[in-house]
Amino acid sequence: MDGVKALMTLSVLGIACSPRKNGNTTQLLLEAMKTVHKEGHKTEIVYLSDLNMNPCQGCNACSAKGICVIKDDISKLQEKLSQADRVILAAPIFMMGVNSQTKIMIDRMQTFWALKYLHHQSLIKPLGPERIGLFLSAAGTEKTDVFKCAERSIQTLFHMLDIRYAQPCLYSGIDQAGEINEHPTAFDDVCLAARALILS
Repeated sequence: MDGVKALMTLSVLGIACSPRKNGNTTQLLLEAMKTVHKEGHKTEIVYLSDLNMNPCQGCNACSAKGICVIKDDISKLQEKLSQADRVILAAPIFMMGVNSQTKIMIDRMQTFWALKYLHHQSLIKPLGPERIGLFLSAAGTEKTDVFKCAERSIQTLFHMLDIRYAQPCLYSGIDQAGEINEHPTAFDDVCLAARALILS
């Protein structure tokens, strides 16, 4: 079975959530995706800053049919998320939680909640591999609980999408653009985490 896993080509979706196109978390994501690509897997990166995204209106329309009435790029992202075997989500910490672009994306996944819990539709591809997700993050402050709220949000998102939450790579004390390059282990860490993700 392990041999079969090693030979299986996986679809790996990377989501860059930072408003800075070359921000610290985006650099971590690019390193992780490079590792995955070198291993022969199919990769795609979505930059939230490129998407036309509107916040959830709390209208509960998705509860009726599992379809969001807002017409923007979120529907395309939902399709990619539903098809991915692995997800690597990279988001910075703003005000002790995920940044606003990430939160808009998560809130708009209420459609998946409605499909799963109200309409009892499975999000898992028949006979597909177990879906696993990796969270990468950086925060300016070094408070011990700085990632607590963000992790809870990402764990909830992954659970809703039937994605198992892997051991994350989280770096505090990283604030200014490019500061992640000075971290002694960050890039090696995410490479190891990415390899573990595709071999799980």
